Amino acid sequence: MTRYSAEELERIFRDAGRIRKGKEEFKDDAGYWDGGACNWGGTHNLKEDCQTLATSFNKMESLREIKEQLKACTSNQEYEAKKSNYIRKCEEVLQGLQVQTSSSSSMFGICIIWADQATNKGVISKLNICQESLIKLKSDLQRENYKWVQELNQLKFEERQITQRMESNKRKAMSKDISPSEKVAILQAIEEDGRILKKNYEKQKEISNKFNFDPNKKVNDLIEKMKRVIEKRNRSNSGSGGDKGNQTDSGDSDSDDEITENRGENSRTTPLNQEVNDNQPTNWWQENQELLLITSGLLLIAYLYYQNEKAE
Repeated sequence: MTRYSAEELERIFRDAGRIRKGKEEFKDDAGYWDGGACNWGGTHNLKEDCQTLATSFNKMESLREIKEQLKACTSNQEYEAKKSNYIRKCEEVLQGLQVQTSSSSSMFGICIIWADQATNKGVISKLNICQESLIKLKSDLQRENYKWVQELNQLKFEERQITQRMESNKRKAMSKDISPSEKVAILQAIEEDGRILKKNYEKQKEISNKFNFDPNKKVNDLIEKMKRVIEKRNRSNSGSGGDKGNQTDSGDSDSDDEITENRGENSRTTPLNQEVNDNQPTNWWQENQELLLITSGLLLIAYLYYQNEKAE
């Protein structure tokens, strides 16, 4: 699971805000970029704000585990308790995931600088994407109940029974002590179980296709956009004082978004240490496709041989 680092966020945003220092229009930044507090009304400092952002982004990232955690439930009571906890987390993140949360604070309560100076339609677009995915996740949680977990467990139980039966028949079919007619019947049973197993996997996939929430790229794009906007605003504002609210710049387009999209999820400015779990469930059908093809061929040969024996 991805973990966001407050230290890395602080490094990224300190570099982005460095050119604000010493400029009259940004005098209320005060010591914000150097470990001190701002004078914008909330006495925020960059270190604490980055810790707040990291904590909030990590809470959002923790929602990725919903599906696996709910699948592991063994009772309706356990399921409902975990479900309520995840709904509460969704609501908490949504409440903080706003451009401005008070007159002196931005998202999750960080400095108003990030609402006034580090926002534009691109940042708002990234925030909206995060919000929409969280709203959908919350709606899915509210709609689903423990029944889907029970159905999935039953399918997994049936999968084990089918694969055990197929393995047993495979060993029987390879025996030299059975007649051609018995081999034909066994191979037919393997083929039929193969079809049943395939349908089982399809049902499992359909049921498991819930709560597919991956915030990693959305959050990384948001961070990158905030960084780019404050850098661009600082350059465009140099030598011009004035209104810090509702500023726009002529370069405020989706071009930055396209650049970020093309970079992929592992941008070099990504403030995280990512752990990837490549473990995949064992799939008997996939592992034994070659066997099933051979089985079909043997079935045909055995059938023709058996028919020939009968004719003689």
